[in-house]
Amino acid sequence: MGQIAPDRESILPLNQEFARPWDSITLARFLRQLPPGIEVLHEAGDRPLRWVEPSDIDDPTPYLVDHELILTSGFPLVKHAGDAAEVRQFIARLVDAQVSALGFGLDPYFSAVPSTVIDACRELGLPLWQIPASISFAAIGLAFAKLMEADNARMLRENAEANRHLMRCVASEHPEQEIVSVLAHRAKCAAQLLDQDGRLRHYAAPAGLQPAQGQELEALLAQASAAQGPKLVLSESAGRHHLAFPIRSTATSGTRVPPLLGVLQLSFENKPGAAEHNLMSTALGLLEVVARQRVLGAFAPTQLATILLLDGVDSLGSGALELFNSSLGGTPRRAPRVAVAIPRPHLPAQDPSHALTRFRSLLETKLVAHSEGSFAAITRSEPTQDLLERIEAAGYLAAFSQPADLFQPESKGIALAANLRALARQARGLVPRLLDEGRSLSAEELPQSFSALLPQDASRQLAEHMLGDLLQLPTKRRELYLQVLRSWLDTNGSWDATAAAIDLHRNSVRRHIASITEILDMDLTRAAVRYELFVALRFLP
Repeated sequence: MGQIAPDRESILPLNQEFARPWDSITLARFLRQLPPGIEVLHEAGDRPLRWVEPSDIDDPTPYLVDHELILTSGFPLVKHAGDAAEVRQFIARLVDAQVSALGFGLDPYFSAVPSTVIDACRELGLPLWQIPASISFAAIGLAFAKLMEADNARMLRENAEANRHLMRCVASEHPEQEIVSVLAHRAKCAAQLLDQDGRLRHYAAPAGLQPAQGQELEALLAQASAAQGPKLVLSESAGRHHLAFPIRSTATSGTRVPPLLGVLQLSFENKPGAAEHNLMSTALGLLEVVARQRVLGAFAPTQLATILLLDGVDSLGSGALELFNSSLGGTPRRAPRVAVAIPRPHLPAQDPSHALTRFRSLLETKLVAHSEGSFAAITRSEPTQDLLERIEAAGYLAAFSQPADLFQPESKGIALAANLRALARQARGLVPRLLDEGRSLSAEELPQSFSALLPQDASRQLAEHMLGDLLQLPTKRRELYLQVLRSWLDTNGSWDATAAAIDLHRNSVRRHIASITEILDMDLTRAAVRYELFVALRFLP
C-alpha cells in the first residue's frame, strides 16, 4: 500500500490553482465520476484526494501517504464491530494519518456499515462512504486512475500553451518584460529581473505575493553573481521559497567564466513542482537568448533606423547601405521591393508579435514593421505563387511592389530611401483592390494604369449604376448601343472612324449616339463625362 502512490516529498499543501495533476482531485469531484449507488453516510467537507488504496489489514497507516481514500471490506473490524472503543481507535489512526475518507464495502462480511463505525466517523470528522457490492474496489481505483490521467493531460496542455506564450514574447516590443509577466502569471510566482549590478529592470507578481527583498535578496544575488557560483540558488523564509538564476553570456572573451548579464529571481508560496520548473527552464533560456542578443547580437536594423531617423537623409551612403543589405537578407542579386500585408477579412485577430515573427521568416528579412493592423516589409523575396499561398494560409493578403531596380533603375543606394518610399506607396495603392478581390497581388502582374489600381467589384458596380438605363434595354439593342459607344469613345468621338470600325453609316452612328445621350441623360460633349464612360465600359463583363 502506498508503494506506487506519490511520495510525501512530491506532495505539497493543496494549492488553489492545482499545480500538480492530483491537486485538482477532491472527494466531491471524484464521487461525481463514480457509478451511482455509493451512499455518503457522513460528510465532513470536501477534501483533496491523492490516492485510492484498498486495505484490509488491522493498521494500514504506516504505509499511507496523506489524503488517501481507504477502501475496506470491514475485515479488520469483524471481531470488534460491537466494541465502540476498538472501532474508535481504528478510525482515530486513519484520521491521524490524514486519510481523506473511508469507503466501507458491503459483503462478504457486513450487510450494512456498523453503527459504531458511523458514530466514530461523525465524532472524529472522517468522511464515510458506503459502497454496495455491485461496485468493486477495482472499478473505483480504475476511475481514479482515469481521472488522474485526464488531469495530467490537461496539465501538459497548459504547460505547452504556457511555453508557446513565452516563445511569442521574444518577438514582442519588450521581450524581457513580457517573459517576466507571463512567467509570473503562469507559474503563480513573484518574478523580478535584475541587471548585473543588482538593479531592478522588470517585475511582475500576483496580488499579495512579494519577491525576496533587502538582505535576503542581497544574499541571493551575491551567490548567483559569484564567478564560480551555482546555476541555481535556493533559500526559504517565512514559508516562501526563493530562487535565483544567473543569466550569463556564452561569449567568454578568453575568460574562464562567462560574464554575468543579469539575475532572474522568483518567489513562490509553495515549493515549485515539475510544471513550474518546466516554465522556469523555458523562461530562463529565452531570457538568456534575449540578453545575449541585446548585449552581443546583431544591431543592423536598429543602427540603420538610427541613421535614417537622426540624419534625415534621402540617400544611403556606403556604410548605411551595408547595414541595409545586412538587415535585408535574402539573395543579394535580387533587388528589394516593398510588401504590405493586411489580415484576411472575417478571420479572428492574430497576435501581432507572432505574426511579425512569421513575416520575418516568410519574407526572409528583418525589416518588417507593424502599424495599425497591417505589416510593411522591405524584402528581396519574389512574390511567387508558393509564397503568396503561404502568406494567405497564415491569414493575410499581401501586395508586392515592383522591385527597386525596375521602379527606378538607377537607384543603387544613391536615392534608395526615396525609392523605397515610392515603392511603399505603390504597394499600399493595391490594398483596396486586394480587399475587393480577396487575393494577394503583385504590381508586376498588373498593367500600369489608374484602372488597374481600382477595386474591381466596386468599379463594376459603379459602372453598372452609371450605365444602368442602357443595360436595361433589350439584348440586341443594348449590345448595339454598347458597341457604338465603345467605338465612338475609342476613336475620340470621330464619326467616320467609328462608322468604319463597326461597319455602320456615319449618320447611323450619329443617330445612335443621340439616343444613348438621351437614355443616359448625360452631356457627351463634355470630356469629363466621356472619360467616366470610357473607364466604366472597361469594367463591364
